[in-house]
Amino acid sequence: MLLVRRTDRLAFMAGAHVFPGGRIDEADRSVRLDAAFLRQPPRFSDLSVHDELPYRVAAVREAQEEAGLTLDVDALHPIAHWVTPAIEIHRFDTRFFLAVLPEGQQAVEDMGEITALVWLTAGAALQQAQAGHLHVPPPTWTTLRQIERRGSLADVLAWARTKPIVRVSPDLLEDSSEGMRVLALPGDPAVPMVEGWDVPPETRFVMREGQGWLPIRP
Repeated sequence: MLLVRRTDRLAFMAGAHVFPGGRIDEADRSVRLDAAFLRQPPRFSDLSVHDELPYRVAAVREAQEEAGLTLDVDALHPIAHWVTPAIEIHRFDTRFFLAVLPEGQQAVEDMGEITALVWLTAGAALQQAQAGHLHVPPPTWTTLRQIERRGSLADVLAWARTKPIVRVSPDLLEDSSEGMRVLALPGDPAVPMVEGWDVPPETRFVMREGQGWLPIRP
């Protein structure tokens, strides 16, 4: 899995290791393609395949800008839909895609928004995050955990093509034992379940100084 480190100068998720990404530009909405995925049933339940296109175009553009990769919109597999908690002032509605690195390409950080990149197995990335060596936000953590369960690239792709994609919006809770706010996912004892959601082993996260988000037991 490719993870990129966001510069410490950014206002959102500074210093975090995440997947390449960003937000949709207006120019992304004007792209028209005769793409193979347009002839397939929609994967996001709240989007038509045509409405999904700007997200794919943005993902391809951001992969190029942040990691120097050239991807095709048809090569992206939708795998997740995350929305920041309702209590947050600045909210993000984010779609996650999976793609196989094209043969002969090599990722290179842009040294602007992205200061470093690393290739790790999903399991190794989680181990390094648990040890405090990587700052991995809960959506990235959960996606890595879901992929870690698969035994091969073929298994990952089969999972990506068939998994239900549901809208996941965590809640911010007060945890008296921790003395701070925690982020809780659907399936946590304090958060309603979302139909079709594959509940991960970790459903509750807390921000640790110098370590980023780490899971705690409910």
